Amino acid sequence: MANSKRTIFTVFVLTVMSLLNNMDRVTVSGVLPDIKKAFDLNNGQAGIIQSVFIISYLTFSPVFGFLGDRYNRNTLMSMGLLMWASVTFASSFVAKGKQHFWLFLLLRACSGIGEASYGIIAPTIIADLFTDRKRTTALALYYLAVPIGSALGFLVGTFVAKAAKTWRAAFWVSPGIGVVTAVICILFNENPPRGNAEVNSNVTDNWHGFRATSWITDIKAILKTRTYVLSSLGYACQFFTIGALAFWSAPTLYYLQLSITGHATLLQTGLYFGIILCFGGIAGVLTGAGAASYLKENVIKEGDAIVCAVGMATSGISLYLCLVFGEFSIVIAWVFVFMGCFAIFLLTTPITDILLYTIPPARRSTAEAFQIAVGHLLGDAASPYIVGAISDAITINKSPVAQSYALRYSLLICTFVCMLGCGFHLFASLTLVNDREKMLRLIGDNDVLVDDQQVVSENSDILQEKTPLLR
Repeated sequence: MANSKRTIFTVFVLTVMSLLNNMDRVTVSGVLPDIKKAFDLNNGQAGIIQSVFIISYLTFSPVFGFLGDRYNRNTLMSMGLLMWASVTFASSFVAKGKQHFWLFLLLRACSGIGEASYGIIAPTIIADLFTDRKRTTALALYYLAVPIGSALGFLVGTFVAKAAKTWRAAFWVSPGIGVVTAVICILFNENPPRGNAEVNSNVTDNWHGFRATSWITDIKAILKTRTYVLSSLGYACQFFTIGALAFWSAPTLYYLQLSITGHATLLQTGLYFGIILCFGGIAGVLTGAGAASYLKENVIKEGDAIVCAVGMATSGISLYLCLVFGEFSIVIAWVFVFMGCFAIFLLTTPITDILLYTIPPARRSTAEAFQIAVGHLLGDAASPYIVGAISDAITINKSPVAQSYALRYSLLICTFVCMLGCGFHLFASLTLVNDREKMLRLIGDNDVLVDDQQVVSENSDILQEKTPLLR
């Protein structure tokens, strides 16, 4: 089992990448009202900013999944990180005016390509460094970057924009950190062989199942794993909700406070939301990882799926209470925002753990990419635009009261999606144990299941197919 200082350092660098990834995604939301003014946008048009980014991300996720299962992962991540840093910095210099909005969208799309590289590949490196409880712990630390990065995106974006007196400054901080991280990654990060952790921990004593097959073979095998398919649909529901809330929560709460108290600033709203997102998210990630590990080891083997289901249901209820009763008190709104953030982040580690122990090592990058592509396609690729378009349909009045009402009631669609996600995870719990045992047989036995047929490993398509050795 890997436990060297270099291994720990590698996990730290990958976590920094995830931190930058999530900072960038919500920076736009922190300064969204100013961006709307700069390019003369309505809510529907503003929602396109996030949709374009997500569509680009999901389009290139399968590409990096395919490459990540076959080529040097540190090189791929570093190249993607450098691309992301360049276009993110460049987007801050787009001239104002509606006629230049297309260029801002193009640069946001290019940043999605860069993020797809390290967002897809990083969890698979952690999977090849650890197994079991240590893997869960490492993933929990890695995914702490989601709430912390999201909070920093709001806080750094709004504070830097306020200090520099321009929204453009919000895009000046993270690119510099990204360049340094890319150089460190390619020079110092570990790049373990696929399946290294399973071999070192005696899950299996050979390398069966660790060589690449064709992309079509990978996809066919992955889609026959019912737990993976169901959890991916639940993942899409989570992404739909997170995408809508990450983009519209700060503006909604800003308009809500204006309508209740008559006074609010983007800096104040960004500060409150950032703090709640950070602490609620950290508590959710750690609680979800700990609860899933305890349940798996002591109560029920389907613990990961159960935690995911509870998280989705609780987040849906909290969101509904926030949107319906928040108009009576801004304090009530903030309380339920915290509960919703806590609940939605319960899923972060368990849902990745499910993928890693139901999919063989040589297919994990592809499975991760496919899951993220489906999650974004059915989730946050459309949800920011859908919420914005619904709010525009409710009213075109620009007053704080009208905007607060329209955005709150358009966000109610997320409560239904949360309950749908809960159902998918409950169904996944029914097949989880069987799919995990099937994967262990695939990588560890002489007689294994391949494409649902019993064959001996010497005749397996995984071993016989003519594909390049993993690097």
